[in-house]
Amino acid sequence: MNSTHPCWCGQTDLTDFSPEYFCCENCQTLVLKNWPPAERFDVIDDTTDFYGRRYYESFVVQDGYPSLAERARNDLNERCMHWMRTVLKYRLPPARTLELGCGHGGFVALMCWAGFDAAGLELSPWLVEYAKSAFGAPVLTGTIEKQDLERRSLDLILHFDVLEHLPDPRTTMRRCMELLKPDGFMIVQTPCFPVGRTYEEIVRNKDRFLEMLRPAEHLYIFSRQSLVRLFSELGAPFLYFEPAIFNDYDMFTIVSAHELSPHTEQEGTEVLLRHPEGRIVQALLDANAQHKELVRRYEEIDADREARLQALRQAGARIEEIEADREARLQKLLKMDALYKAMEERLTSNSAADGSGAAR
Repeated sequence: MNSTHPCWCGQTDLTDFSPEYFCCENCQTLVLKNWPPAERFDVIDDTTDFYGRRYYESFVVQDGYPSLAERARNDLNERCMHWMRTVLKYRLPPARTLELGCGHGGFVALMCWAGFDAAGLELSPWLVEYAKSAFGAPVLTGTIEKQDLERRSLDLILHFDVLEHLPDPRTTMRRCMELLKPDGFMIVQTPCFPVGRTYEEIVRNKDRFLEMLRPAEHLYIFSRQSLVRLFSELGAPFLYFEPAIFNDYDMFTIVSAHELSPHTEQEGTEVLLRHPEGRIVQALLDANAQHKELVRRYEEIDADREARLQALRQAGARIEEIEADREARLQKLLKMDALYKAMEERLTSNSAADGSGAAR
């Protein structure tokens, strides 16, 4: 293990951030302290290499994440719909696309159904076969640097939760930029380091960003500032940040060498409805939108219920205060009444004594 690995920007003078990470003050990136060996980043033997079959069948599950089978079933109507909306906002089919780290291949299949000329890329041969059998997705094997792809041949490169795993993000992203057509672009999802907040503050506030401090996998954790710097240095200064599906700890951005003009949702719908498979994708988008609206309405109703409950609690507390005040006043009146009666009895007794003396 190498505990003095430089930042991707070349800076070697790093400051302590947490037990597992340094912070590069030069570009605001978190850098793993104990760097894994070079062989970690390729899959030769699927049974023993880190990103081989075990990673998907046991490692992620033991770490509390869904199994690959669960993800293959549930992702289509969750994160894949979120990604599809963003793809259609910035590029309509047909277009040649490549998804790095495509996992089970579900999104590659959706892209194909939507009318894109789509393919995926994975390190593990076992996972490549899984994607092909589960979704019929065309998937390449190995790193992007090792693929025999023509320069300027891709319209769109996607990588969701990949950048933080790369040992040399500058070199890998430079290769991606070489593969893009002049009007092509990338869509990136990666954890977002919240600059300006200390590790102690993040722990104290139980911030969900803590979930992204995963030293077994995440090598560099970018901030918005460092992500902009990385791609600007590679000739892509236009970054359009969209809401991330896991907005508590991720960032989601479109990266381009030129300005982009978004499409309307209606334009995307019209393209999808032109062929049968596209209609299925549109139906999934519609179902996802309906689900999100139901969730929004439920949260709105729940917030209103909570507000009403708080109002009732405050009214109850006020009633208790009024009742306590009434009781205190009553006790005071009772004491005053007892004092008055005692004084009256004393006056009556004194008058009787005076009358008795006068009679004698």
